[in-house]
Amino acid sequence: MPKYITGGAFARARAAEVKAMLRAVSQTACSSHVFQALPKHMRRRAMSHNTKRLPRRLRDVADRMREKSLQAGSKKKKEPAKSKSRKARRRHGNLLLDFNRRQRKNIWLETHIWHAKRFHMVKKWGYCLGDRPTYKCYRSCYRAMSSHCLLQDLSYYCCIELKGEEDELLAALSQMTSKEAGPTFAAALCLSGRRQVSVTIYRAGQYPCQPLGPVTVLWRPKPPGIRGRQLWIWAHPTLKQDLLPELQSVCRCWEAVPPSIDPEVLCGKEKSAPHPEPENILEAKLKPGAKRKRSSVDASEPPVKKILGDGTRLPGTTVTWKSSSTGIVINDLTMEIVRYRLIGPQSHSVLTEALEAATVCKEVDKSLGSAFWWPQHCSDESNMLLHQQQADVFHTLKGISSTTELPPGTVLGLTVDDPRLTLPTKKMKVLPCVSQAQEADEDKRKELILRGVPEQCCQSSLWEESVRDDVTENKIPEQALNRMKSEMLVPGSRLSPTPPQGRVPVLLVHQPGKQ
Repeated sequence: MPKYITGGAFARARAAEVKAMLRAVSQTACSSHVFQALPKHMRRRAMSHNTKRLPRRLRDVADRMREKSLQAGSKKKKEPAKSKSRKARRRHGNLLLDFNRRQRKNIWLETHIWHAKRFHMVKKWGYCLGDRPTYKCYRSCYRAMSSHCLLQDLSYYCCIELKGEEDELLAALSQMTSKEAGPTFAAALCLSGRRQVSVTIYRAGQYPCQPLGPVTVLWRPKPPGIRGRQLWIWAHPTLKQDLLPELQSVCRCWEAVPPSIDPEVLCGKEKSAPHPEPENILEAKLKPGAKRKRSSVDASEPPVKKILGDGTRLPGTTVTWKSSSTGIVINDLTMEIVRYRLIGPQSHSVLTEALEAATVCKEVDKSLGSAFWWPQHCSDESNMLLHQQQADVFHTLKGISSTTELPPGTVLGLTVDDPRLTLPTKKMKVLPCVSQAQEADEDKRKELILRGVPEQCCQSSLWEESVRDDVTENKIPEQALNRMKSEMLVPGSRLSPTPPQGRVPVLLVHQPGKQ
């Protein structure tokens, strides 16, 4: 090998090779479109009509490809496809009623519309779930999971609620577990309501044979002055068909409780508006210049908020059973509670940035918003004292850099403002805030890490059925929320005062990683 080379002579000798390489790079070897050269966040459908929306380096190539496609299209004209019927082309007059009709057999999750636009959907376990994405996002999802945050919708998991005296519940549930297989329903931290644990259950009296599978157990903290207890058992849909009959057997709950409301749908009002008379409908149809809308039998009723029923049962099936001998009540709360899971090292930062503790209703607002649950909740001083303690604990959690410092399965009850009211105007990545970590009280942070969340702060209004129904019924519609935001003097600022129905009770549960 020579110790040195002459630059000019070397370049002249390799000029032909360099030209061949540049010519090979400039020519496309496949039929890829120019829009595929852009990253996903820059791709827009409008670019195919207006090339000026593209970056300047790609405009000339896009113009040439467009002219080429127009010339090729003018030579061979495809036969026009048979147009759909006028009835099929028209948009449904009430989209919500149409959506409810389409999910009679397979229930949709709250995030179904978002997933349907980006995923290949599959019908599984009575639900319509996202199976795989329609575009290449595996690497971005892996990056989010490993270095930032990834959200999963686990609302299809089945929740079974048990109510009764603590001794009766433990005596019944002890037949399905064993201390040799790990934590049981009677674990000290689990029984206090401070931790959520995973329990492996078996058929009654059959340990170590005939295992049913793992379930997640969460006890409600014991309210002062109340003897009864309450717990939730979360299980996979494939496990529910074996788990529910086994719980009915050990708890001796065979007496079905009829539902107190219409099993098909839960409407915004108990009494719907009367249907218009046939003469009025005929006049509206014959009136010249009137805007025609697709008629619907239920068009005059309030908008449907929630469907009672899920993929694991029919709408008219009994969901509550009780026992006269043990006093235990079993409720099937499947699809009653929305459940999300955040995965990644920055999940804690995203959660603390997205949620804000609910603002307390003022004295002047209590009389105006008495129909909602939060103003009534604020009228009790003990509830406000508990809410302030929970808000202080949540503020202390902002000073923790990672949730690995907390005990696994830690539970925190909190009432927050509607997250849609505090969303930033521009999408951005959330990073750990060093200033908040420095401002946080060091003593409170150490005590929280060592002892965990206090038992009284694990309480939440989410356990109350009346509160859940009130939040569902009085949710602020997206259209009304956008109208309120457009009326703000400063665009992008927060709505003040917060609407009385814009409070949501949540339960924050720490999900430990692989151990």
